[in-house]
Amino acid sequence: MKEKTLCILAMAAFLIMIAVSFYMRNFHTPENILKAALKENEISGDNYILCKLYRITGFEWIVIKDEDGNNTSEICNIVGSTPFYDFTLSYDFEQANNTFIFYVDEKRMVHSEAINQSAIEYVVSGWDILYPVKHSTAYLFDLFSPKKYITNSDLWNGR
Repeated sequence: MKEKTLCILAMAAFLIMIAVSFYMRNFHTPENILKAALKENEISGDNYILCKLYRITGFEWIVIKDEDGNNTSEICNIVGSTPFYDFTLSYDFEQANNTFIFYVDEKRMVHSEAINQSAIEYVVSGWDILYPVKHSTAYLFDLFSPKKYITNSDLWNGR
């Protein structure tokens, strides 16, 4: 009888944890929002690209969808406002494989001295993050994080 009661309590605690996680992800608006996420159909303007962080020698980004709407895997550099220069985002956030929206002012070919070849460089006027926001590489720690926002807890040392 005691084991059955313990099992029921454990299951109830687990279900409460899932319900709280669902609420926090979908309905709770944290007070420490730095930037709200956008869905692709909410992006304003036509001249944007979708990129993921891809730090290799000479490049920092990989284009997922270019300004013509084509799915690509081109490595590139971004000049202008970027998330990792605007905020001191944590290592976990950096490694979480988020997709970013960059608003392109200019696209040009440049020569990369680091790899001794030509590369695409985008000059951008701003950026947003694509929904859903991934906060950590470890799902368990990301369980209660809101998927609609970058928050203060995503900053290095949580500042």
